[in-house]
Amino acid sequence: MLWRRPDRGTSRTRNWMVWAIYTACSVLFLLFVASIILVLNFSVWQANVIGVAGERKLVQREFQREIDEMVRYQSDVSFWDATVAQVRARAFNQFFVKRHLEEGLWSDYGFSWIVFTTLNHQTKLVVKEGVQQDNTTSADSLLFWVDDLIEQANKAYDKVLVPTENGYRIYMPPSDRDLLIAPVPDIHAADMRMVDGKMSIVVVQAVVPRSLFVAERYREPTFMVSVKPVSRHMLAQMDERLAISGLHVVKGEGSDLKLDSFSPVGNGFTDGPFVVAWNANAPGPLILSATLPRIIILTLFAALSMSFIGYRFAALVRALQRSESANRFLAKHDGLTGLANRIGLDEYLRQLMQRPPSEPFAVLALDLDKFKAVNDRHGHAAGDAVLMAIAERFRDRIADQGVVARLGGDEFLVLVYDARFTTDVTLLANGLVLDAQQPIEFDGMPLAVGCSAGIAIFPDHGENARGILQAADIALYAAKNGGRNRAVLSGSGVLQEAAFG
Repeated sequence: MLWRRPDRGTSRTRNWMVWAIYTACSVLFLLFVASIILVLNFSVWQANVIGVAGERKLVQREFQREIDEMVRYQSDVSFWDATVAQVRARAFNQFFVKRHLEEGLWSDYGFSWIVFTTLNHQTKLVVKEGVQQDNTTSADSLLFWVDDLIEQANKAYDKVLVPTENGYRIYMPPSDRDLLIAPVPDIHAADMRMVDGKMSIVVVQAVVPRSLFVAERYREPTFMVSVKPVSRHMLAQMDERLAISGLHVVKGEGSDLKLDSFSPVGNGFTDGPFVVAWNANAPGPLILSATLPRIIILTLFAALSMSFIGYRFAALVRALQRSESANRFLAKHDGLTGLANRIGLDEYLRQLMQRPPSEPFAVLALDLDKFKAVNDRHGHAAGDAVLMAIAERFRDRIADQGVVARLGGDEFLVLVYDARFTTDVTLLANGLVLDAQQPIEFDGMPLAVGCSAGIAIFPDHGENARGILQAADIALYAAKNGGRNRAVLSGSGVLQEAAFG
């Protein structure tokens, strides 16, 4: 047998195919590895986010615990007959002030401010940093910044008062034998505030007797306002209890300072914005070191399978997204006319009401006249044809000037974005009325209906959604009572005649 030299062209072709297969497999493998790395990075980031979110919740609860503790400490004084006697007297006894306020709440618990005042800021006593102030106006600035808490405490006090024969009895919540906490009347308001440049706990409680009985002449309460600054020692103790580190107060909104672990505390700050920040215990690096080797081993055996699953999963997600998009559209639009429905209308209305009063908008309530006769005589198919034709006319008329909605049946509602000139809005409404009057051909027959419209301008005719819609409806009824096939502006003479005549 003669030996023949292989054909070089065939060899090169085979090598190219082999390298093409190797290259395709390598690219697929690298893409798969890249996607796994992206997922892993996202998982690490998400784990860090969840970890910080958990720590944020713990920090918030810890500050709330401090607030609750201060409420209980203050209740020992505000929920006490001796304090009630001092408040009702002409002046506070110096022994009481020194023993229980200056030495007790200031020396023992660090209350920097102790103020007794009324709802109208008629201050009776001011103790600042353990020293009684001769001038009660020294607390005016503090009371200004905590006025909302005084108002809240007053509402809480009013809520627990139960009228009796000779006065009022304060409702006391029942005790829980499973909790080692003595019940106190729910007559306080508390929050974290910036006082004298320091983040502080502020508690406001009404001063009430132990008997829980309040005579009629003492109905108006005196409030005890207490302030306790959050010290570095308090923050260090929180660090230890929460197993975190570096808890501190930061001026800013957190995100502006590029902080990962921060949280606002309380309902707001007066000199802020201020947040508390700490060093997060991020679990991401531990997760990365533990999972990365295993993921690399698995990718060597599952690259092709995962690629197929990823492709099929992406197709399924796209189908679901298309279905969800269609469902979202149907949720906010009328299935017959394609106009916005009540849900979609409410969304547009909320957006418009957020604009300043200098940018008024109009609400046009429209109702077809003689539509029921068309339905009864020619059937629902004819009625549907009328609704679709009129909806198209309304949409063409309004165009980009507003939005048209069908609320159901033969009821339509139009939101006009610009209502600075009522004459323009009235002309637009009259145009809609004329559009509805044009005959509509159905099965070779002209179908004729009419339309009445009510016009209301926000905020002139209503300061909220309910008010402006009601004003438009009343104007619509006035248009119908005035002879139909017309538009009536809310507040016009015709409206008043229809409403009151």
